[in-house]
Amino acid sequence: MKPYELINCILQQTFSEVIPFEIEHLVFDNNLRWQYDRQDNINFAKLDLSADDYYDYYHRTWRDKWDNNTLYNKRIKDQYRILPHIIDHSYEPIDTKLDELFWDPIYKRKRPWPRSSFADGPPDFKYDSYKPEDYPLFVLHSEEDSNDIKNLIDWTYKPIHWFSHAYLCSEFYFRHYKKLLIISDYKARPIRHNWISANRLLRQHRVDLLEKIDISKGCYSLMSPDPNGQIYTGNIPTNSFDEHNNSSAEIDLVGLNAWNTSFLHIVTETVWQDKIHFTEKIFKPIVLHQPFIVVQAPGSLEYLKSYGFKTFDKWWDESYDNIVDPAQRLNHIANIINEIGNKNTKELEILRKEMAEVLEYNFKHFYENIPAIVLNELRENIMSVV
Repeated sequence: MKPYELINCILQQTFSEVIPFEIEHLVFDNNLRWQYDRQDNINFAKLDLSADDYYDYYHRTWRDKWDNNTLYNKRIKDQYRILPHIIDHSYEPIDTKLDELFWDPIYKRKRPWPRSSFADGPPDFKYDSYKPEDYPLFVLHSEEDSNDIKNLIDWTYKPIHWFSHAYLCSEFYFRHYKKLLIISDYKARPIRHNWISANRLLRQHRVDLLEKIDISKGCYSLMSPDPNGQIYTGNIPTNSFDEHNNSSAEIDLVGLNAWNTSFLHIVTETVWQDKIHFTEKIFKPIVLHQPFIVVQAPGSLEYLKSYGFKTFDKWWDESYDNIVDPAQRLNHIANIINEIGNKNTKELEILRKEMAEVLEYNFKHFYENIPAIVLNELRENIMSVV
């Protein structure tokens, strides 16, 4: 089974253990988010219902989607089992404006069932008998300080937060690196670059940061056009330190390269000002035993600390995490990077030795503690809303 399929099973089992009523887990067919498919209409929302036969975790039995154990046939009016739903949006930021047709409360709340084949609802189902409060819609998500989550709450959805990428990376994506000596013996790797900034896709905050730092002192990627066709028109030379063959679920360990010979890891997350939404990017420096700076919304470092990770305020000023103004925060981050950029290799090696306790603690904590912490968080947050 693939990682997402395994996690979906783990989630469904967790739901059955915590939620005191039967519920249906809805996931997107790409496990990430809703996609427009020729028409930007809710009928084209790609929700994966899996097979008609499925394991019912709540009743601990195998069954099909229909109450009378008969698969749907247009000639037979089978009543579809209408259940409360958990819409799984764990791995991508929620955008209630971009995906308004999906989240729209009036339209969505009239459709408590996922099958788009029922144009007018399940057979024999009457709108006047439907009470939204009888079929609550929960949303599994992984973001903090988000106006989008506030919108969902206003629209009567019930959001459930959990640090999904931490679980995904620790238990699946990066699990196999734990036993590799070339990972754990990080002090044997030479320091060839003062910092690394990996930017496969063009984002304004990533570009703005590169334009504020001395790019000759580190290693960066800035493609134009990027894989999405975006064009960069600024003064920074386009560059790519690798061919971007390694996916977000991989760390390049073939020989000494920019990934494993850089001192400071600049984590430029997908979203910048609007919300805290950590992806796999934050766990690459943790696995590689590298100190990191986070380019994201205020409170990002505190968010990491709330899960037991340690940061690097002993060696530089991390007050940027509290700066609300985005320009000032970016300037503060750039100053730290430029200070690191001005150090020679010997100074960086000394710093790495001083940081050893934190680097090794984060690595161990990520693998040994985070999965249980995150699943416990999920259970507690579910119980707080059901």
